Amino acid sequence: MAERLMILQGDKLVYEGLFDMKELITVVRQWAADTGYWVIDSHQNESVRPEGKYVTLEWIIFKKFTDYAKSLFKMNVQFQGIKDVVVERDGKKVKLQEGKAIISFDILLETDYENRWEVKPLFYVIRIIFEKYVYSPFISSFERQIKADYSLLKNNMKAYLNLAQLT
Repeated sequence: MAERLMILQGDKLVYEGLFDMKELITVVRQWAADTGYWVIDSHQNESVRPEGKYVTLEWIIFKKFTDYAKSLFKMNVQFQGIKDVVVERDGKKVKLQEGKAIISFDILLETDYENRWEVKPLFYVIRIIFEKYVYSPFISSFERQIKADYSLLKNNMKAYLNLAQLT
């Protein structure tokens, strides 16, 4: 079984106001393309209620560093009470959404994700020693890279939502 090191758990970005849902999703997908991550849509749910539309998106975003280690972002996006509004921007009418967006992140570093070192008990012991004494500098550099990538993603989302001064 793959070993998972939790880098960040339960970090949230909350925004309430006007935004474009499609554009926010594009910001995330563009970040993934720019940094070499793959995005998998794992779950999508939408319901319409009298107070507005509720949309839940769950993504698994990953990047393989080596055949032994990869980063794994679990991203949950909830749009609550979404209503379409038309606003005028630069003399043109633009359709936006108004409501609340809650974006939460769980970020992991997964090693031995192909379970190659789980075949025999001796391999398992060798893997523990290997990770502790030989591979630990690489794991530290992967952690730093993951944190930098996450910081870039969060800053891009804040810049789009104009939240830089709030948090």
